[in-house]
Amino acid sequence: MGMYLSKLSIRNFKNFQSIDIALAGNVVLLGENRVGKSNLLFAIQLILDPTLPDSARQLKLTDFWDGGPADYSAPIEVHMKISDFETDMALIARLTDFRVPYDLNIA
Repeated sequence: MGMYLSKLSIRNFKNFQSIDIALAGNVVLLGENRVGKSNLLFAIQLILDPTLPDSARQLKLTDFWDGGPADYSAPIEVHMKISDFETDMALIARLTDFRVPYDLNIA
């Protein structure tokens, strides 16, 4: 199957208070307007897209979930779990610092 994004977790970002999504195979995003499809993709883009300019990575107060603390003390978090990359030596080298100790095939 090759390397794939196996889990996505988002906290306190845009319209997501807290979401954990297990992923496998092909994924289709669908839903009504203004439910978070673009926000979900932007969260992934923040981490994976090296062409994203630094100005786009500078999150603003409007990027925080509306229901969070008024003092913005709850951080925005985006976590991704990447699995099955053990056959790509360049990717192994790039992900070495991010591999989990209980399974070195997960970063």
